[in-house]
Amino acid sequence: MHKTSGSASVRRVSGPVRLLLVLLTLAGLTGAGGRVAFSSETEAFIARVAEARTLFRITVTNLREGRTDDAVRSLEQLSVHWQETVRNFRDNPPAIFTRTALFAETLDGTIARLSRAAEGLSQGRTDAALDELGPLRQDWIGMRRAAGLYGLVECLDEATAALDSFVTVRRTPPDLARAETRGEVIARAAVYRFALRRCDAFASQDMVAEGDYQRRVEAIMAALDVVDTALRLRDPGLLDRVLTDLKGFDLQLSQRYGG
Repeated sequence: MHKTSGSASVRRVSGPVRLLLVLLTLAGLTGAGGRVAFSSETEAFIARVAEARTLFRITVTNLREGRTDDAVRSLEQLSVHWQETVRNFRDNPPAIFTRTALFAETLDGTIARLSRAAEGLSQGRTDAALDELGPLRQDWIGMRRAAGLYGLVECLDEATAALDSFVTVRRTPPDLARAETRGEVIARAAVYRFALRRCDAFASQDMVAEGDYQRRVEAIMAALDVVDTALRLRDPGLLDRVLTDLKGFDLQLSQRYGG
């Protein structure tokens, strides 16, 4: 009898609440920051991927802002860096990565994408280069996840997914006069707030000391506070503007710290 009742309750749980439950579970699994000691080989590879993400961000930013010459140089640096990574680890992967086929696939796939991006740039096709580079961030996250790694990059990726779920409320103009609609907005905003706040535990001490990460997070939290104002005023236009701001702030945070 209790099992049946419990199952029915689970089926009635809304999407935002299900996501919140998943995040709460992850928070319990990762503990205080989720920092785990790895072998020196694993730490070295993680550091190589982190450096690749930095070069990736620089290259993509240069391309988007029309600095083609700078993009060519940073892409060359990224390509050389990744080729060295492949030489060092392709045939001798860290133990944590030996259990996933995504390790070799991602190493080889990244080389192929970088090569095609360079070819596109040499032909003056900036959009083609961006199209090739775009999936790399998720490819690297997928490789880390497959190995059981979880850190700031993965946490911010989940926060972005929570925001994407939140933003869907504006697919049709929300009727904020309805209590059910306001409740849905409140739930989705709460999930995103929680998802982002839990990432604080994964920020390095250097990031905390420098302050930029926290300033970006606080800008998002301030925007989320305006959601309450939009609900109180029953103002869908204000809610729409806040959601646009949140997408922009989240994108900036993800591009700077999320790979």
